[in-house]
Amino acid sequence: MLKRAGQHDFDTWMSLGELITKETRKKLRDAMTGSRFADLQEAQVDLIKSLPREAAEKAHEIAMKSLSNGDRYTDFVGLIEKLGPIAESRAICIARTETARARTSYTQARAEAVGSTHYIWHCVHDGATRDRHRELDGTIQPWADPPITSEPGQKEIRSAPGSSFNCRCYAEPLFKKSKYED
Repeated sequence: MLKRAGQHDFDTWMSLGELITKETRKKLRDAMTGSRFADLQEAQVDLIKSLPREAAEKAHEIAMKSLSNGDRYTDFVGLIEKLGPIAESRAICIARTETARARTSYTQARAEAVGSTHYIWHCVHDGATRDRHRELDGTIQPWADPPITSEPGQKEIRSAPGSSFNCRCYAEPLFKKSKYED
C-alpha cells in the first residue's frame, strides 16, 4: 500500500509539475522520508483507545507491515481481532483508520522533505462526512499545526486529513513557486 501510495503521490505531484522546479523534482524522487514517517506514525499509537497500550502497539505494527506489503486494511482485520476482546466492527475501524493515518503520514513526510509547509484539506462530500471536515474542505492548513477537527461541544482534537477515526479526507501538498519560474 505504501508503494502504491508513494507512486500515487508522486504521480499527483508530477501532474502539478509546472509549479515544481527541476531540482525540486529530483528532491521529491530522492526524498528521505523514513525517519519523519516513523515519527508521525509513532504518535498515532496513542490514538488507539479501545486496546491496551501493548495491543495498540501490536495493531500499529501489523498495520505497518501489511501496508509495506501492499495489503489492504481488510487483509489484516483478523489479526487485529486476535489482539484482545474486540468486536469485528472495531477491528475494521482500527484497520481502516491505521491505513488512512499511514497514508497521511507518508504524504506529509514526503511533502515536508521537499519543502512543503502547507496543504489543502479535501473531503469526500457524502453523508458520512463530518460537518467540521466539510467546513475544512478547500482550506489551506499548515502541516506543523493541524486544525481543530472535533465537532463543537466535543473534546478538542487536532488532526490532519485522514488521521482521525474513519476519516476519508486527504491532503493536497502545496509547494512554493520558485523565483526562477515564470
